[in-house]
Amino acid sequence: MKIAIGGLSKNVVAAAVEKASGGKIETVVTTDIGAVSLLKKKEVDYYFGACESGGGAAISILIGMIGYSNCCTVTKNGQTVKKENVEKFVNEGKIAFGMSVESIEKTVPLLVEALLEKNAN
Repeated sequence: MKIAIGGLSKNVVAAAVEKASGGKIETVVTTDIGAVSLLKKKEVDYYFGACESGGGAAISILIGMIGYSNCCTVTKNGQTVKKENVEKFVNEGKIAFGMSVESIEKTVPLLVEALLEKNAN
């Protein structure tokens, strides 16, 4: 599995993915526009993006370029990530995930767990 990472704090998100996955997931640090191209060419499987709000710069370009139905905001600024919401988004087939910068450390492990579980089946 390969995840493109864009938005703010890209290296923090990449490190969190690598830690949570135990090296099972490869990351590609890029821009949101770069991630669109990688997703369309099927060179990556998913996109994680972080911004201050969680629903703006983290995911807005992806929504416009690959469609709203493929994208979601996992956590907005001031929210606590909920495991059941993460699992719902993954099971709905979302491939682009936006999150607030403040939630990276809690959101990324839940996303990684849900994606690894989905892809193991």
